[in-house]
Amino acid sequence: MNVLMTGARPAVLDLIGNTPLLRLSVFEQAAPQVELYAKAEWLNPGGSVKDRAAARMIAEGLRTGALGPGKTLLDATSGNTGIAYAMIGAQCGFPVKLCVPSNVTIERKRTLLAYGAELLLTDPMEGSDGAIREVRRLYRAEPDRYFYPDQYNSDANWRAHFETTAPEILAQTGRRLTHFVAGLGTSGTFTGVARRLRVELPGVRLISVQPDSPLHGIEGLKHMESAIVPGIYDPALADEDVRVSTEEAHEMVRRLASEQGWLVGVSSGAALAACLAVARRIERGVIVTIFPDGGARYLSEPFWDEGKGTRPRLQIPLEVAEKIRDHGREAYPDECCGALVGHGAAVSDVLRLPNTTEEGPRRRFLVRPSDYRDAEAYAGRRGDELLGFYHSHPDHPGRPSQYDLEHAWPSFAYVIVSVRDGEPKEVTAWQLKEDRSAFEEMEVR
Repeated sequence: MNVLMTGARPAVLDLIGNTPLLRLSVFEQAAPQVELYAKAEWLNPGGSVKDRAAARMIAEGLRTGALGPGKTLLDATSGNTGIAYAMIGAQCGFPVKLCVPSNVTIERKRTLLAYGAELLLTDPMEGSDGAIREVRRLYRAEPDRYFYPDQYNSDANWRAHFETTAPEILAQTGRRLTHFVAGLGTSGTFTGVARRLRVELPGVRLISVQPDSPLHGIEGLKHMESAIVPGIYDPALADEDVRVSTEEAHEMVRRLASEQGWLVGVSSGAALAACLAVARRIERGVIVTIFPDGGARYLSEPFWDEGKGTRPRLQIPLEVAEKIRDHGREAYPDECCGALVGHGAAVSDVLRLPNTTEEGPRRRFLVRPSDYRDAEAYAGRRGDELLGFYHSHPDHPGRPSQYDLEHAWPSFAYVIVSVRDGEPKEVTAWQLKEDRSAFEEMEVR
């Protein structure tokens, strides 16, 4: 059926939106008083959040007559919006021509081709900006041939989220959300949701997410200072802008798959990294983010194999982690310290150690030779081994300091609990490299 000829509503549009809001329970352990939720946009029929904007822009084109018989939809895309265009175009009966950076994943290219889209591959070093420039050149040459929705500048883009995504979030959280976090690509998702939330919940914190460098690998997101800035982007809308590295985003994607059981894309990993950064510095709250797409479109990317089987792990039962937190709370504003005992990578118990010298309590922990002997003896009585040590960082992040580096041994694990204003927050684990040059973060389970 050619929808352009009949005027009928394409059935696929009825499947877009109303995606579930899923709880990130595994990642809440770092901040027990904070609830984390993600909108599962990969469950849209085209596999991404871009279904919403594409459907709205196409509907606007049909309404105004800009998209009619004989017209080809033309736009620039890094993949997801193009897939949505091509999916709807296949059902509606209009051709789709897309300018796409040549380095997008093979999965995205094959999906676009499967839907019948025509692809023009642009310079990978220019990213989405190169695709935008090529589309503008083609449209200027033959404006009567094309319907150019221009996702980076179309108000229909952000309005799709103002009218659907935001109301869904409000209903699904019972209007309890305190923070909204979303990445910036076209900026349509963040702009639309944020504008609606600002009207409905004036006190909500609006947090945008960008890559931390112009040379990044987070597909779908823009580093605004170095990119062609979308016309719909409003820099004054966000209360805060969080920067995320490509490595952080990749790590979060791997962890979401192996620990939470969700196979999502790289921009989702960046969103989670930003959420965790926010969660670590608030007392309590309800944080909602957007997971734009699924991970199946990125399985050919090499980051899945980075560090595979090499990142050290440490297993800490919740009751043992609570002992460490309690010790940090009691010692505040001084540092606490103690020993970790168990077998292999599994901690079974801890032994508190005195954090004193001849001068009295210190802000910095120090494991003395006598403390070391006591810890080994305690582990021996239990039939365990001495696995390492823990200590607290009062009013500082749970990352090793230079002092920690100078007083650590490569064979041990080091657990740090960050204590802010007397309350323990995240618990992290580290291992000194063999050359003693730096700490390597351990995966805590």
